[in-house]
Amino acid sequence: MMARQLFFYSPFSHSTAATGEAPALLLQFIIRELLRSRDRLTHSSAPQIAPFDWAWKHGSAHKMQEFASLLPIAFPALAAEAAEFANHLHASCAELIGRLEPFIRASRTSENLLYFLLKHQKSPTIKLMLDKICPQGLDQLKKDIVLQYQKRGFYPSKWID
Repeated sequence: MMARQLFFYSPFSHSTAATGEAPALLLQFIIRELLRSRDRLTHSSAPQIAPFDWAWKHGSAHKMQEFASLLPIAFPALAAEAAEFANHLHASCAELIGRLEPFIRASRTSENLLYFLLKHQKSPTIKLMLDKICPQGLDQLKKDIVLQYQKRGFYPSKWID
């Protein structure tokens, strides 16, 4: 019988992490956790409370370890990059966001991920990432996002700010 990993923080499992929009959503969970941290991820003071630190207001290393374990499943073609990301969880949050670039590029067609990045562009690291993955500029990115939503039958009533 194969051992199953129990996930405390992620809504994904090994069987769902690579389906549909799940890879792009996993990236949003990772980036959100990194943005919640000031500079580095923090460990809970007592390991026995690790599963219950989900409500912390700062980035949790425990959550990130769990999310990182799902990256090679969500992005099998980027398994080496996922391993590098997992091996550098002690690095600064800005460096970790930078290490997500190949995954973000692989998910460039996800309007939800692009909109998430656009909404968090106040972060200098996210702004730099947007400039790299969208050299045409943010206005073109906004138009692309709106077009993608319209293809799915959603018609945004106002322009994305």
